Amino acid sequence: MFNPLLNDLSNLKDTELDTKIHELTKKYWISARNGNGMLGQQILVVLESYKEEMRKRQADQHKSFAEKQNKDLDDLIR
Repeated sequence: MFNPLLNDLSNLKDTELDTKIHELTKKYWISARNGNGMLGQQILVVLESYKEEMRKRQADQHKSFAEKQNKDLDDLIR
């Protein structure tokens, strides 16, 4: 989901992104324990945005690694 109040997440470092995910997860569980479901839903929207950015980065890293591996194999075949 898109949240217009979030800044561009691609500017964050991986460690910053991981820290934000951890912090938001803690805040979500605190709101759930306190019975504040509406706040929890808002936190989930932001949390999913951060997680989606992390998944995108991991997919890009996996793709570049796979392309590098395939290039190395091509050099061996020729």
